[in-house]
Amino acid sequence: MNTNKFNNWNKNKIIIEKAEYNKIFNQWEIWYAKIWKNIWFEEDWKWKNFSRPILIFKKFNRNIFYWIPLTSVKKDDIFHYKFDWKTGKLSYAILSQMKLIDWKRLEDKIWYITFSDMKKLKEKLKKLIL
Repeated sequence: MNTNKFNNWNKNKIIIEKAEYNKIFNQWEIWYAKIWKNIWFEEDWKWKNFSRPILIFKKFNRNIFYWIPLTSVKKDDIFHYKFDWKTGKLSYAILSQMKLIDWKRLEDKIWYITFSDMKKLKEKLKKLIL
């Protein structure tokens, strides 16, 4: 692993940890979130500043939630849910990589998923995990 990237992430993590205000977020919103390098096939950061777009799937309280990473790479299978958002760009929610994270990782709200897509995504997730 590149030591400079690791050191840069540690600097970012200190800033994230010191966050003092709680961002207001809701289920089904799409945000940029600070995500570090994961292991092997786990989805991780996408851009230089360690962030990637995520979907807030289930909010438990004002501090933690389940998130689903998003990708623009075409993946039309049982592990992904395809939807159209914002400027007509297709996105794929990586259902198999849903995780619990803290609000401190959130950066900026980008958009939201429609009610229709929300229902379809839930059904596809149920089929995947049951």
